[in-house]
Order: sequence, then structure tokens, then C-alpha cells
Amino acid sequence: MILDSAEEVRKYLVKEELINEAEETEISRLTGGVSCRVWKAVSNKGRWVLKQALDKLEVQADWFSDVERIHREHKVMEQIGLIVPDSNVPKVLHVDYVNHIYMMTCAEEGVQTWKDLMMQGIFNPETAKSAAITLSRIHSRSDKIDEGLKAEFSDQKYFDQLRIDPFHRFLIRKYPELSVPINKLINELTMQKTCLVHGDFSPKNMLVQQDGEIVLIDFEVAHWGNPVFDPAYCLGHLMLKAWHLKKYAEVLQLIKSFLDHYSGKVQNLLCHLGLMLLARMDGKSPVSYIQDEELKQQIRTKAIEWIRNEDPETDVWQAIRSQFE
Repeated sequence: MILDSAEEVRKYLVKEELINEAEETEISRLTGGVSCRVWKAVSNKGRWVLKQALDKLEVQADWFSDVERIHREHKVMEQIGLIVPDSNVPKVLHVDYVNHIYMMTCAEEGVQTWKDLMMQGIFNPETAKSAAITLSRIHSRSDKIDEGLKAEFSDQKYFDQLRIDPFHRFLIRKYPELSVPINKLINELTMQKTCLVHGDFSPKNMLVQQDGEIVLIDFEVAHWGNPVFDPAYCLGHLMLKAWHLKKYAEVLQLIKSFLDHYSGKVQNLLCHLGLMLLARMDGKSPVSYIQDEELKQQIRTKAIEWIRNEDPETDVWQAIRSQFE
């Protein structure tokens, strides 16, 4: 059963006794993702979000992932709520293992994603600070997770299906000359397992509240692994916004704030950042908002240079800064 319409969602909520037949409930589909059906339901009982995993992602290339990943997502969210109570992660309210659905609390009315705010020309360094602090707390406190769940989260099947295969291995097929450095990055991500990793730490997955704090969502790629993936992923998205919007000074402020407030210790960040940039140009899911071919080639050239970087002492901030000043 796939919830493909508001009426189907309403019937599901009634069947699960989450609302009654006569209860007035406003149901709308939320967009922005490619891996799930996501619906918002608002009634006099509250505001909820229902999420259901798809086995084939809604992108041009053939891209499949096990729908069981939705259950990894809600388990991770529950654990983060226990170990980092101040992390602003939604609360899980209902779980359906048969239909691969879960329901969670919905953010306050009117919130927008960090991505949408940047696209509107709003660049608040406090949001970058909140993102960095939230990520630092998740990375540093995840050692408190139950050992049994650590072992479960160490299975990186979903991370492989949604990141390593469509990013790293897909790029190796396009750029066989990069197979050695990219395979090195794969090994770092899959063999060096030290903490809980979000795996999709992108501005589109951060809802910015009125107080400037973020609410972090979308944990279906979360796993026990190498923390370097998260800052590399986030910084890559920020750099792409700078190139696209031509707001270089404004985005550099965000990047500096993020780097200043992320307290985790990661290695080889510049190489992983280069991989993220190249993946968003030529991976299975390229960003849609960069269409200029000259700019794409500029990003590819820099990404490949960084992937090949062999100096572990490279100053990441200076390397990023040099692209926009």
C-alpha cells in the first residue's frame, strides 16, 4: 500500500485510529524529497507528518533502496531524542512496520528549510551555528547509544544504497582515472566507524524556527560510521548555493560560522568535500538548480583537484575561501 492521495492518507489515519471518521483533518503532501511519500496532517488533536519509504527513488536514473530503511530512521530519531534531548529532533508517534510508515510531530507553522531561506536571499550565520552545534552534539554523544543498537546501526546497507553507490561508485564509472582516490574515500567511510552519522546533513533537511534554531529531519541514511561525511555533505551544499546565487561573501559567512562551531574531529575533510561536489554534478542525483555548463565545469575541476589532494594539513577554510574571494 502506497499512500498516493490525501484521501488514502485520511483512510489510513482512521484505520489506525489516529483520527475518527468525522474528525476534520487537513491533509497535504510535502515536496522536496525523492525517496519517500511525505504528508502533513493537521487536526484539532495536533500537527503530524507521515512518512512512507519508496523502493524506487523519484529521479531520472534507476535508483533503488530497501524500504526497511524507514525503520532505521525512526529508531535513530528515538535514540537521538534520548541522548541529545536538546537537539530539536521530531518525536516519533506511530510506527507501521508492514507498510513502512511512521508518523512524527510536525514543526511549527510557517517554518521554512534553510535551503529555501538561502534561495530567498536570507543568510543568517546563527542558523549555521545551530546546525554545527546540533551536529557536534549528535556526533560526540552517540557513544551513549545502547550497544545492541550500535551494532544494528553499524550495518551500512542503506548508506551504501543511498550514498556510496549513487555517489562514489557511480562517479568511478564516469571517472575511472579517479578510482584510486575515490576507493580510498569509500574505505574511510565504511571502515572507520566511530559515531552516529546523519548521512543527509543538508540545508533542505533543516527547518529553521522563529528563534533561529534548526529542527533536523530525514534520518533514513543514518548509520554508525565516519563523522567526516556530515560536514562534507553540508559544506558542499553551501558552496553550491554560493556559486548558484552568486552570494559569495554571504555564504562564506555561513561556512565560517559552521566551521567555527563544529567541534568534531574529522580527517581528510577536503577530499570528501570534493567528492560531494562532483557527485552533485555527475552522480545519480545532480542538483537541479545549476544548469550553466561553464560553471559546472568549474566545479568539476575544483572537485577533482580536491579529491586528489594528498596533503592532510590542507586548511579547509582557506581552500573554500579561495574559491569565492
